[in-house]
Amino acid sequence: MAQQDAIALLDTDHTKVEQLFANYKNAGDKQQQIARTICQELTVHAQIEEEIFYPAFRKATGDDEMVDHATDEHDEVRQMVQQIEASGPTDELMTELQESVKEHVDEERREMFDKARRTPGLDLAELGEKLAARKAELMAPHPA
Repeated sequence: MAQQDAIALLDTDHTKVEQLFANYKNAGDKQQQIARTICQELTVHAQIEEEIFYPAFRKATGDDEMVDHATDEHDEVRQMVQQIEASGPTDELMTELQESVKEHVDEERREMFDKARRTPGLDLAELGEKLAARKAELMAPHPA
C-alpha cells in the first residue's frame, strides 16, 4: 500500500474515530471496550499532531492562532478522555466527547488541512511518513 500523505493519514484517523462513535451507540456490552479504543485513538492522534504536524504547519504558515486553537481543542478532549479512563464511559460524556471531536475535525478539514495543501514548502508526503512511524510506535503494545 502506498504511503499516505499527512492529511490523508490524519483524516483516516478522523474517519475511524467517527465510525467507532457510531458503533459505540449500539454496542451493548461492548461499549466499554469501544470507549477504550476511542480514547486510545484520540490520545495517539492528538500526540502525533502536536509532536509532528502542528509544529511543521506552524513553521510553514506562521499561523500561530490556528495551531493554538487546535491545541486548546485537544486539551478539552484530553480532559474528557481522562474522565472516561478514570470513571468509565457514560452516554452523556461520550456524546460530549463525540461533539467536541466532530467540531475539531470539521474545523481541521475545512481550515487547517485546506491551508496546509495550499502552503508551499510543507512536505505532506514526508510528514505522512513521520506521522505513520510515530503512530506505529505509540500504538505498539508495551511490555507490562
